[in-house]
Amino acid sequence: MKKNVICIYLLSLLFSAFSCGGGGTADAGGGLKPIVSVGDKTLYQADLDEVLPAGLSAEDSIAAAKSYIDMWINDRLMYNKARQNIINKNDMDELVESYRKSLITSSYQKQLLLEHFSKSVSENELKAYYEQNKDKFKLEDNIIKGLYLKIPIDSKQLANFQKWYRQETDAAVENIEKNALQNAVAYEYFYDKWVGLTDVLENMPPAVTDEKIFLQKNKNLELRDSSFVYLLNIKEYKLAGSEALFDYIKGRLSEIYMEQKKAGYMKQVQKDLYEKAVSNKEIKFYNK
Repeated sequence: MKKNVICIYLLSLLFSAFSCGGGGTADAGGGLKPIVSVGDKTLYQADLDEVLPAGLSAEDSIAAAKSYIDMWINDRLMYNKARQNIINKNDMDELVESYRKSLITSSYQKQLLLEHFSKSVSENELKAYYEQNKDKFKLEDNIIKGLYLKIPIDSKQLANFQKWYRQETDAAVENIEKNALQNAVAYEYFYDKWVGLTDVLENMPPAVTDEKIFLQKNKNLELRDSSFVYLLNIKEYKLAGSEALFDYIKGRLSEIYMEQKKAGYMKQVQKDLYEKAVSNKEIKFYNK
């Protein structure tokens, strides 16, 4: 019976708050409007307004508010009970302080890095880093330059595509591009950039069992199934384990370079803080 009375009170309070326009979180005296208290903690209407989704109907708002209030009460009750009965309170306080220190330090470091590294790395700077360290970067995959086509098996232009894709001339590429829109299901031109061979082969029927041997013995690959003919021309290739090319690893290289710069910067910040603290006699060493 007592619980039902409380529930009716809460719902009437919420309904009143949702029915009033404007600043319904303050009472006549200008203070915050309390909803419920557990021990020394109070949930106010303003707190509730912050967590409830906008645009709910009056009925849904009341239901959502009731659910949140119940959760808030249960959380406070469980926390108060745990705080009274926790055995290793000193250990818990140390963990909380350790986490607080870590959180503050981490936030400050992020702020420093954001302020110091607000600009992206220039192309020239990245290339210079690559030239100094390129022997350390090796290809993890076989990569190629070329073009790929997927042609319906009944296409009237199939024979021409089978001829053009092997030629690697500007005229052949122009013919492919003129006819690809109406006659090809897929067309990828990558004579001017490196792509992973595995990524290309995933779009074709399975046929290549050893990529290294395939690349060393073939410049073209022609496969078919019941509906399509798949054509792949390989203009250049690089094998996994060879020196990674700048254009291919540029994105990953930028991440690695920035991480190294950030680590170096934070190391210098720590060194400066230490030297300044020693100079100002903020650090005191005790003789054993």
